[in-house]
Amino acid sequence: MIPLQINKQPNPSKGDLLLSEPFLMDSDFSRVVILLCEHNEAGSFGLILNHTLEIEINSVVTDFPEAKIPVGFGGPVERSQLFYIHKNKEINGAAQIGKNLYLGGDYPEIKKQISSDEMTPENLRFFIGYTGWSAGQLQNEIDELSWVVMKIPDELNLFDCYNDDLWHDLLVQLGGKYKLMAEYPVNPADN
Repeated sequence: MIPLQINKQPNPSKGDLLLSEPFLMDSDFSRVVILLCEHNEAGSFGLILNHTLEIEINSVVTDFPEAKIPVGFGGPVERSQLFYIHKNKEINGAAQIGKNLYLGGDYPEIKKQISSDEMTPENLRFFIGYTGWSAGQLQNEIDELSWVVMKIPDELNLFDCYNDDLWHDLLVQLGGKYKLMAEYPVNPADN
């Protein structure tokens, strides 16, 4: 007899998205979309894309050039650290996450490029904190159906996806049972 593999998720890779299942009880991860910035045998690291704070970068960093760039809540780990993703492969020390997508790099160079308009709010995002998993932890959570693994859709602009509907819209795009999951109320008693 061959065992059925119902709800088997693909193995995650750096650059994938993680969508929380609708009833994940942790308030930090309720209906989140996470960009997986690193995933290897040592552990995993990601940034929540759809929890934008009510602040802009200039209210967080005093020496940053004037720019209207919202800051997101990247996750509950290291809430005193600032992380950023961008599209510029020329930034020294930046780590490639995916096609035309980079994490971090030389912060003074980022500031210089913002000042000279070489880099704009349309190709740069900031996050306070990050989301992390120890070795094997993320895969265990995926196996327990806490996360849906998804490749970044071609039409999704990661630098302009601040709205709360991102989680819903991506699940609907996956179709089938995921489309149904997207419609679950936050509180099942509200149904």
